[in-house]
Amino acid sequence: MLRRAVALCDGPLFIRTLDTINKLLRILKYPPLPSDTFAPPQPNALRTAVAGWSSTGLPRAVALRIVEETYQRTVGPRTHELNHYQAFSDTVYGELMPSLVSRLLSLTRARPGTLLLDLGSGVGNVVLHAALQSGCTAFGVEIMEKPAEMACEQRAQMVMRARMWGVRMGDVELEQANMLESARVNELLPRADVVLVNNKVFGEKLNEAIRPKFLDLKEGALVISLEPFVAAGGRAVTERNLDDISAILDVSAHDYRSMEVSWASGAGKF
Repeated sequence: MLRRAVALCDGPLFIRTLDTINKLLRILKYPPLPSDTFAPPQPNALRTAVAGWSSTGLPRAVALRIVEETYQRTVGPRTHELNHYQAFSDTVYGELMPSLVSRLLSLTRARPGTLLLDLGSGVGNVVLHAALQSGCTAFGVEIMEKPAEMACEQRAQMVMRARMWGVRMGDVELEQANMLESARVNELLPRADVVLVNNKVFGEKLNEAIRPKFLDLKEGALVISLEPFVAAGGRAVTERNLDDISAILDVSAHDYRSMEVSWASGAGKF
């Protein structure tokens, strides 16, 4: 009926069909009470399915669906506003696609109790996706006004949609600030388990300014970047390079696939 309404451009039929679909969904979500007061209530298949996720974790397909719904209702209509940046500057905008974020969460083994920081969090895609899919606590800092504004809108929308689906997500904190000057970043870095920096377009000056901050990371913390902060292999620790992160970070390279980042259609490395 819905396809027929679209094919015929029949607005009234489209509305009537949506009303019918919504009624069916409401019956599934809120089964009617039995006529016999003493009879057990009808089983709620949706709540039963969601309750089973507590031991297995939120299914990836469900997480991706909620992420997509959230994005299309908040950022989608305003993507043209994200193009207002200075070309070839540190503020050129780019996003990691949900499929790549899901793989990063698996790679880092993020879970409830994990603290994830995103330095340059844009519209909040990564921190929100991480908190939803893994239940981790996430913090994002973004310097540009429009993306930071959209991130707050996305957070409100995702919290609402997670409640609608009957799922829980971890806490998400957002800040509009310069990552190099943020007191909150300095406070959270020593406690972070995962730090993401999408530094694909960062200039050498900004990357050099970020590097010393990693000295505050705890043993075993993971840094994910789109361009390497140090060369693979590292160097032996001596008194002369004790304060150089090149001597204390182990570096490994991983591949991202075609269409997993917004700025290129081909594959690459992180």
